Amino acid sequence: MNLRVCFIILLTYFTGFSQNTEIKGIATSNNTPIPYANIYLKNKNKGTITDDQGKYSLHVAQGTYTIVAQSIGFKTIEKEITVGNTNLTLDFNLEEDVLGLDQVVVSATRTALNRREAPVLVTVTNAESLKKVQAATLFEGLNFQPGLRTEVNCQNCGFSQIRINGLDGAYSQILVNSRPVFGSLNGIYGLEQIPTNMIEQIEVTRGGGSAIFGSNAIAGTINVITKDPVENQFQVASKIGLIDGDSTDAITTFNSTFVSDDLNKGITFFGMHRDREGYDNNDDGFTEMTKLRNLNFGLKSFYKFDFQRKLTLEFNTSHEYRRGGDFLDKSPIFANIAEEITSNVIGGGITFDYFTKDYLQKFSAYGNIQNTRSDNYYGTNQDPNGFGLTKDFVTVAGIQHTAKFEDFISGSMDLTSGVEHRFNRIKERRENPLVIPITQNTNTLGIYTQLDWKILENLKLLTGARGELFTSNLNDESLFIVNPRVSLLYNITKTISFRGGYSQGFRAPQFYSEDVHSEIITGEVRRVRLAENLKEELSHSFIGSLEYSHQHEDHQLILTLEGFYTTINDPFVYEARGEVDGLEIKEKINGDNAIVNGFNIEAKYSPNPKFLFQLGGTFQNSYFENSYEPEEGIVTNKITRTPNIYGNMMVNYTPNDRWAFNVNGVFTGRMFVPHVAGFIPETVFEETPNMLEVGLNMSRTFSISDEYQLEINGGVKNIFNSYQDDFDQTVDRDPNYIYGPSQPRTISIGLKFGTNL
Repeated sequence: MNLRVCFIILLTYFTGFSQNTEIKGIATSNNTPIPYANIYLKNKNKGTITDDQGKYSLHVAQGTYTIVAQSIGFKTIEKEITVGNTNLTLDFNLEEDVLGLDQVVVSATRTALNRREAPVLVTVTNAESLKKVQAATLFEGLNFQPGLRTEVNCQNCGFSQIRINGLDGAYSQILVNSRPVFGSLNGIYGLEQIPTNMIEQIEVTRGGGSAIFGSNAIAGTINVITKDPVENQFQVASKIGLIDGDSTDAITTFNSTFVSDDLNKGITFFGMHRDREGYDNNDDGFTEMTKLRNLNFGLKSFYKFDFQRKLTLEFNTSHEYRRGGDFLDKSPIFANIAEEITSNVIGGGITFDYFTKDYLQKFSAYGNIQNTRSDNYYGTNQDPNGFGLTKDFVTVAGIQHTAKFEDFISGSMDLTSGVEHRFNRIKERRENPLVIPITQNTNTLGIYTQLDWKILENLKLLTGARGELFTSNLNDESLFIVNPRVSLLYNITKTISFRGGYSQGFRAPQFYSEDVHSEIITGEVRRVRLAENLKEELSHSFIGSLEYSHQHEDHQLILTLEGFYTTINDPFVYEARGEVDGLEIKEKINGDNAIVNGFNIEAKYSPNPKFLFQLGGTFQNSYFENSYEPEEGIVTNKITRTPNIYGNMMVNYTPNDRWAFNVNGVFTGRMFVPHVAGFIPETVFEETPNMLEVGLNMSRTFSISDEYQLEINGGVKNIFNSYQDDFDQTVDRDPNYIYGPSQPRTISIGLKFGTNL
């Protein structure tokens, strides 16, 4: 999808034509009108949107055109027409796009385009899939793409992260609407602070993305696209789950959207409240899952001044309380082990988009801000010095320009350039006088340019570079890195595509989320410090893929094979340094080169709109060229907590508009995890077993009136209770010795009421 079409999708009715010949009709699907579908002339700056009855009217000059009908969740239809001096009636019958072959993505090039035209492979989890698996938060919805694996790393605080192609969370850049506002602190707990009822789709690009999205995108990017106000609707839902027959997990959500009749302004609201009890798996009085209370609220709105200018505003706030350890209902200073965190997050953003009259150029200016305050306690044995305060403040501002050149040598070309500045301040202080306070201010100025050149009808080249100037008050010298990127898309046939590319990425020497987070190991608090000679990491990523996509009438099929190879020079590793001034210390140093290689496979098949079958898997190796010591007594060259084989599956069956069924699974292969002495007599390097988590969900929808529906839903997560069975016990346990599925068998039931369920 080119630049002009992307803008036309946002337009209502376009006037100013030389003749007054009218094309009119209705867009339907199974005899049901499709409101707000996009009707436009291909390769022309003319288009409109259907009204709430699915009807449209378009005035064009006489001539021959290709007219396109497109709507989210449906297959794109193109028709050749010849317009004379008499009006023309043209209806469209849209078919459901179950596999998302025609999805619009922005993560490949920072501009919206059809996924099949993207030179970089982008995989997508849409809102419908999140609903089918009954995912409540971003954390629960990230497991259903190849190369992605979520994990929980602490029994006391529930610290979670997402790994891409085996690399830990710090190597992945999480974006919200393409903005890097996910602060360092949010990297610890933030995956559970983004409710899925605000998400339109999750776009994932694997491999280095620093050349376009900035540093920390060595493993890839996860771009969370939030819902836009499209049509008037209202939904409220409530669900309660029972964890292993013991602890409850109650979640309530709401969504409400208002759009003006002329479609020039709109606003959507979302909210979530969650109350989860702590869970103790082995009855030793200490949690394996934290007690959690979360309240989220946010909105997104737009105002179109005219066909060329649009203003978008966003706001979000989150309040979360989590507590792990023992004696959860008492003050943490009365506990043997306690990690208690009260987080308050508030943020927002503004974006102004301007198109020139010919829609061949687009200018965007944006600014985002997010402030996180964490009042916390990390302590053992009723330590009064365990209290602390951590703050994380992020601002992002930038300008981006995209220009389309229709006649560039033998084809067409989109040129995207921009400037982006990011400021991040992390402050932490502890009551413990032995812990030195941290105040880190970092400034990153990025300048990037990118050329997306359609050389031939079946050949596209994407190339560009991003230069970043990094400064920090903790570094004596500034750092300037230029990261190049090149990708090639070759459509071998109409159904087979090859993509290949190289990218460079880097991470600066600084404190990250996991570094300011206190660890409690076997009853003692442990801290991280930076080595004096710590220098930046530099990565080189190579990626190539073959994709077969086919659709005929009702059935659709996508087969993808993706190979990857990433090497990281001077990677950050943590080595134990024993006890310093009464505190256990791990030091962040530069290790020997790290290598991750392997391949991802994915198969999606839909024989008709009622069925969807999805299967994905990753086979990889991840290691350091030489050995290091992640814990005292363990020497290895392995990247820990990374299985060589893992994958996912999903089956959806929707026999009609009333019933829906889903079966899903997540497989985690064997991996090596450090197990620190305390409860056990000596530190060992454990190999975990293979684990398969299977879930089942179903829902039934009832029509209350012409406008409102009621849905009853239920499900079972981890049906076979594939859950870790060798947790440490008592105050001497190693809470970081945790692996596998994030929760045991959980049964849930819920209700949803509203429109457009």
